[in-house]
This record gives sequence, C-alpha cells and structure tokens, in this order.
Amino acid sequence: MLRKYSVLLLILFIVGLYLLQNKAIMPFVEKVVESDLFMEDSEGEDEQLGSVRNDRTDFAFAHCKEAFKEKYGSLEKADLSPDQYQAWALASKSYLVRSPVRVPDEQGAGTEEKAFA
Repeated sequence: MLRKYSVLLLILFIVGLYLLQNKAIMPFVEKVVESDLFMEDSEGEDEQLGSVRNDRTDFAFAHCKEAFKEKYGSLEKADLSPDQYQAWALASKSYLVRSPVRVPDEQGAGTEEKAFA
C-alpha cells in the first residue's frame, strides 16, 4: 500500500519544502539582509589611501615581522627597524608594508640590506 503512494508523498514533500522556503525562510532572510545588522559603522574612520603611518600600520609592521620570522627562521640575524618601514593604505583597513631588512651577507663578512614587502 505504501509503494502506491510513495511517489505521491515524495512530490507532496518537495512541494511542501518549496512552499516553506518561499513563504517562511526567504522572507526572514531578506529582512535580516535589509536590516542594519551587517552594516559597519564607518563614520569618522575614513582613512586616506596612500602612504600613511598610524597605530594600525605599526600593528601591520609587527605582523610582517612575525611573518618574516615564520618564513626565515628567526630574527636574531636580521634587523627590521620599526623607524624605516613604509606603509600604504589600500582599502578596508588593509595595508601594504615595505621595510628594509639588514641580513648577514653570504660570505659572513658584513651585512647587506634587502627590501621586503
């Protein structure tokens, strides 16, 4: 008896799910998207694009030092000076940081300066 109605029940469940999605779930999702729940308050935080230097760029430089440390081992042989870095604001609080790094040369006689971004 159930085999007779299985195709009919499948179709009814699919139609029911379709109606549930269109009448209940999607209107709720549209209300949430239209609300101010996901709006970021950016008043007063407009940042100029281009070369900048502030607390955020200092933090970005510290992050770059950690990335350099992860990639090349340690900072014992390298000298990253926080006074010599340059940072550019790109957008959405993203920065490009460029800094000269003093590393021992390959002969071990002195140091050479390389630029990393």
